[in-house]
Amino acid sequence: MSKETKEQRKTRLARERKQAQRDRERAHRAAVDAQEYRMEMYAGTRAELARICQAGQFEEPAEAITLLIHNAAELIERDPSRFAEILRARCHA
Repeated sequence: MSKETKEQRKTRLARERKQAQRDRERAHRAAVDAQEYRMEMYAGTRAELARICQAGQFEEPAEAITLLIHNAAELIERDPSRFAEILRARCHA
């Protein structure tokens, strides 16, 4: 049996900590039924999202998007006409 050097032990422990972190994150995502969602976003939409993040003081765009989705869903129940108004199609010409 070879003796582990201090540097090897440090590397092994770091690798084990990282694996434990990945395992915890994977378990959490499974517990909350998380699903990754990717989309293509054009420059104008990115600019508007940045504006929303700035106005709402969001550090992460995903946080702003999540809040917008939940509030829009709540608006369907509270005031369907306002919901329809914010989702009406705009001319982008």
